[in-house]
Amino acid sequence: MSIVSDNMKYLRKLHGMTQDQFARRLGIKRASVGAYEEQRANPNIDVLKLMSKLFNVSVDDLLKKDLRKIRETPNLLPIDKPAVTPLVSEPKVGVEPQTLSSIFEQYYTPPAAVPRPQSIPAPPSVPVASVIEPPKPVAPVQPPSPAYQPPAFNNQYDNSNGATMVQMPTAEYEKTSPQLIPYVRQSQWKEYIEKHNNNDFIKRLPVFQWPLLPNGAYRAFEAGDDFTYPNAFLIGQFIGNWYDIADGKTYLLVARNLGVVCRRVYNQVKIKGTLLLSSDKNTIPTFEVPLKDVLEVWEIKAFFSTVLPEPTVSLDHLRHLVNQMQEELNQIKK
Repeated sequence: MSIVSDNMKYLRKLHGMTQDQFARRLGIKRASVGAYEEQRANPNIDVLKLMSKLFNVSVDDLLKKDLRKIRETPNLLPIDKPAVTPLVSEPKVGVEPQTLSSIFEQYYTPPAAVPRPQSIPAPPSVPVASVIEPPKPVAPVQPPSPAYQPPAFNNQYDNSNGATMVQMPTAEYEKTSPQLIPYVRQSQWKEYIEKHNNNDFIKRLPVFQWPLLPNGAYRAFEAGDDFTYPNAFLIGQFIGNWYDIADGKTYLLVARNLGVVCRRVYNQVKIKGTLLLSSDKNTIPTFEVPLKDVLEVWEIKAFFSTVLPEPTVSLDHLRHLVNQMQEELNQIKK
């Protein structure tokens, strides 16, 4: 099936595709393409149908016709070229060969000499007033972009009528890549509470890259003393409604008269209109915060710290040490 191999190689190169690109278009391995073109294997009927559809050539033509001889670019691959009649026939035996000048005079007739004018008249002058400049194109006026709306937490709760749901706006902030995350240091907490919904202030915050997070609204905060690991930054995903706060998960809350805290949260809004905040540290008491005082809620998705945790001794290791000491005491008694 050398015709199929030649046609495959010819059509692939005609369309400027590598073997790897050609294999992906057919849904086969690149090694299979190499085997077909080098005549080490024959393509099955499914591959022939895919080639027929890709190159708009019938399967019958792929199998029976040398497409290199009927296409518009037959010199893309080396093919058997038809004999070309030379411009000057070879000299016959016994006839003196022609010189190059005689051949040139035989097939080339110089053009008639054209008399050169003595002087070329200057073009007529055009009055300046008659030249009209074309109007300059006017750039289209772009409509002003809509004002940026930062995300806002739904802290509306009515004890008499029950909880009220607020539709969150879909802003560009919700669609940005999480790989560039703004972060807030402890020294900026006070200013952040006052300007957390100020777009100019948020844009001035420094950013860092963090991969492997799905698209969403993210922000990082330098952890305080309420977090287990010191010198850590907490990366949180924005929570728009208190309905999405799950019991027992760790959140970072920005609240009035409280600041920025990291706690395990228990949702008591439907019962009391509050959130119960519990710390993993035994020295920090548990307390409630009214929902109306909460400005932002961020679910902790990751954290990083510049300080490694202290190693902990396992019970198995302690038991092994006690056994060793017991064996040494027994040897001393002997």
